[in-house]
Amino acid sequence: MKNNLKLGILILMVLGFGWALFSLVLPFSTEMLLVAGLSILFMTLIHERYVFLYGISIILSYGVFLTIFAFFFTQRPDLELMYVYSHLLFTGFILSFWLLLNQIKQIGYEASELRRQVQLLQKYHGETDILTVNEFTEQAQWVLKTTERRQEEAWFVEIMITTKNKRTQQNIKESLERATLSTIRQKFDLATSTGQSIYLLLKDIDEEGVRLMMERYRDKVKQELNLLDSPYEVRKEQVSNLNELSRALGKAI
Repeated sequence: MKNNLKLGILILMVLGFGWALFSLVLPFSTEMLLVAGLSILFMTLIHERYVFLYGISIILSYGVFLTIFAFFFTQRPDLELMYVYSHLLFTGFILSFWLLLNQIKQIGYEASELRRQVQLLQKYHGETDILTVNEFTEQAQWVLKTTERRQEEAWFVEIMITTKNKRTQQNIKESLERATLSTIRQKFDLATSTGQSIYLLLKDIDEEGVRLMMERYRDKVKQELNLLDSPYEVRKEQVSNLNELSRALGKAI
């Protein structure tokens, strides 16, 4: 509500100063409107750290121009007063537009941060409700601590999609995710995905158990996709702590 109020006031200020510049008969009104229009475009395009510097520079430049012109070419005091009004309106327009840009960008930053926090809080993503990478990492810490304390084995598995067809990659990935969730042990194993890979952390299992699980996985994928050639490759390695898992994920990602 507070941001909406600020944004509304700033929009009204920009519109008010713009209307005054356009409707009032002031010295150099055409040139001033042209500079104001170009300033809107330029201030929108340049990096935010330079916007205020540009705004102050153009305001001071216009003020210096009016001062020199009034000193050398103007004899009437009433025209000098018009120059002051012209500069004040131009200053108000540039500063209010700068404040409006700053407020819009601030709202954008807040929205991006909120989206980032929502992603961090999400446990599942995609159509298959597979774990997010952040949730996978959080749960993996507890799983690896448990396996280390009990001296059990844990295995990291990467399933890499090998198909080159961009149109079918997403459909194949969703099918592989469904096959993954129906193959792993729901209360023991973890699964996540990112890009064109699916990652598993298998708890309390040996290498032979991993091989048997991947055979069952292969059979489910064949039923799901009915393809002649396997659309994926598998890489696996044993991990015993979070550092080893991070290195394995680092190789994968």
